[in-house]
Amino acid sequence: MSIDYLYDLERDVDNGREYYACPNVGRNQWVIAETLDELQRVAARTANHKKMPVNVVRLLSKHEAVGGDSYLVPTKIGEPGPRGEPTIEWSVVETKEASEMMRDVRHGPAPFFAMVVEHTVDPSEA
Repeated sequence: MSIDYLYDLERDVDNGREYYACPNVGRNQWVIAETLDELQRVAARTANHKKMPVNVVRLLSKHEAVGGDSYLVPTKIGEPGPRGEPTIEWSVVETKEASEMMRDVRHGPAPFFAMVVEHTVDPSEA
């Protein structure tokens, strides 16, 4: 299930494993990967599609957040896709309190993540 993916991701992030994320072309869709390099093409495609800069962020434990950090919150957790991939819609919010109120709780309290910007990808001039 998609909620299991979120619990595994939370455990890994809490244990110090680095994960990165960037928005995808679809509305409220984010791609999560273990390295910045894996997200370069996705971030470039999204920046060119939306015609605006796209941030690639590093996910942090919600307990590591400091003032000014944003949060990536799963607001709709669906059934896995046809290849078993998690189906999750995400939102970005500014405070921990808002994150706790917005997260999807239909499958239990869904984890959410603090995030810090690591890299910005600008749309190409082509």
